[in-house]
Amino acid sequence: KFDWRGKARSRLWAPAPDLSRVPKLALFVGTFAYSGLSPVSSGTAGSLVAVLLYYFLPSLHDPLTLALACAVVLAIGTWSGTIVERSLQQQDPGIVVIDEVLGQWIALFSLTAWDHSMATMIFAFLFFRAFDIVKLPPARFFERRPGGFGIMMDDAVVGVYANISTRVLVFLLYRFIL
Repeated sequence: KFDWRGKARSRLWAPAPDLSRVPKLALFVGTFAYSGLSPVSSGTAGSLVAVLLYYFLPSLHDPLTLALACAVVLAIGTWSGTIVERSLQQQDPGIVVIDEVLGQWIALFSLTAWDHSMATMIFAFLFFRAFDIVKLPPARFFERRPGGFGIMMDDAVVGVYANISTRVLVFLLYRFIL
């Protein structure tokens, strides 16, 4: 059974996991260069790092480059997520945030080709974080799956929700307001 309460608890109050049991490379990759070790809101920290990389690396604005980056992140995230989960003996540990990177990049996928504004990136970030908390089906189905694939896929689905929502919002803003 999935521990929703444990997942939601801040690491400020929860006991720190024994990271010495996790292989260093898997920890580095799974926490996305240790951004997942943030004492509060590790998912938000991971998403923010993804948005900042997207912003400061304009090559990620190219859909083909971003699709390739997402494929690489999915592969190494599945690998590292499985190892971290097994090492800590905890399903979908909060320190694993490489899934947030995948989901956030999917949320941003080909949006800048359509609208280059910072506001669009912020909308995608906010929609992604909101959908990541709510976990509408089928994201919830994947979140309950053990291993790195489940860790990665729930956020990939959430990224699709956020991408569609951002497109609709920006379309409506341009159509009726701007």
